[in-house]
Amino acid sequence: MKKCMSKGSFTVEAACVMSLILLAVMSMLYLFFFVHNRAWLTSAAYEAALAGSMEGVKANGKMYETAQARGKELGNVGFFGAENLELHLSAGKRIRVVYDMDTIVPYGGMRWHLQAEGSSAVIRPVTWIRRVKAAGDFTSHER
Repeated sequence: MKKCMSKGSFTVEAACVMSLILLAVMSMLYLFFFVHNRAWLTSAAYEAALAGSMEGVKANGKMYETAQARGKELGNVGFFGAENLELHLSAGKRIRVVYDMDTIVPYGGMRWHLQAEGSSAVIRPVTWIRRVKAAGDFTSHER
């Protein structure tokens, strides 16, 4: 009789522990998707800000419109569990791109708010490359 009790007790223990393991695994998966979405949106914000800042040095450059178009293009990629994705822009000497998004959580109907931001000064790529090249030429002649 003692042998039958030990066989059944393992099944009950496994059933209790398995629910905790599944809860931990699902929580980790949702956390991974949240981190992925945040990394993607941060990268997209910096890329949109850089696209706008490079457009700002042209004679008729439309840095605000360029950054907005690039930001919408990069923000249209499907995100797991994403809702209410918004794009905010501000332009001046620096262009700033901010994404706001809510991520659903399967437990209790909660939502995680995610905000990713990127900014870039209006740059002149040709001038920057010439300065770097001149500095490289100067240091190579010193040797």
